[in-house]
Amino acid sequence: MEVSLKGGRHNGNLKSFLDNDRRVLSFAIQWMDNSYDGGDKYYRLNYFLSDNTVEVKEVIKPNSGCYPFSMLLKRQKLAKVPVLTHYPGLNLRNVEYIAPEDLKCGETVTVWGRQCLIYDADDFTK
Repeated sequence: MEVSLKGGRHNGNLKSFLDNDRRVLSFAIQWMDNSYDGGDKYYRLNYFLSDNTVEVKEVIKPNSGCYPFSMLLKRQKLAKVPVLTHYPGLNLRNVEYIAPEDLKCGETVTVWGRQCLIYDADDFTK
């Protein structure tokens, strides 16, 4: 109503949110940690279609002896190539973000410098 009366702001993402709310692409990914005490680490990558954001959670098995630090990446847009700058808010480069077309089984995705292999997806994602 406010927009029709020339007030307020138009919400450009409202249609995407209404069409894709609670629709999530979920992938199983693996990071091969080559450090001294590393090993294979397994994560769940969730891609939210409503706002094109990504979150990465670690899959921790019971009694594995690992510290339960489950979030590798909180929900945010994930850049294809991370932009490293001293002033993150003043980035002048055009940043390309991960899209659903970039996430395919058998390919790798870079999460903050870690090359992770996508090896499985849930039924909705397939």
